[in-house]
Amino acid sequence: MSSIDEKSKIEAPVPGKPVAKVSPSSWALGLAVALIGGLLLAKNLGMDLFFLDFHNWWAFFILLAAIGPLQLAYRCYCREGVGVAMLNALVTAASIIFIALIFLLDLSFGTWWPAFIIIGGLYMMTSRNN
Repeated sequence: MSSIDEKSKIEAPVPGKPVAKVSPSSWALGLAVALIGGLLLAKNLGMDLFFLDFHNWWAFFILLAAIGPLQLAYRCYCREGVGVAMLNALVTAASIIFIALIFLLDLSFGTWWPAFIIIGGLYMMTSRNN
């Protein structure tokens, strides 16, 4: 038996058995989380990481939550172009990014709270229940 025959036997899908696929988005997100963990471990082990010297570094984790809505917006755009579903996902991502920026930039909630009313209005305008 040749090596080509053996390779085709190994890679041939089995009927009735689901084929596991790794999506590029889950791979990229997993890599990002692993890199963040590595950076935090390096800081705990004594490495001087200047970009983690401010007290709200944890707000970067909030930014990770915006990846899902941004991917959804991209998928909706690819499927149907600019539409309500894409805009709704963008408003969701923008609100998550805005909250993260409030913490990262030490902005005052007392000053910026009206922006949440604006975001709420935008979300109602792009609601899928219209």
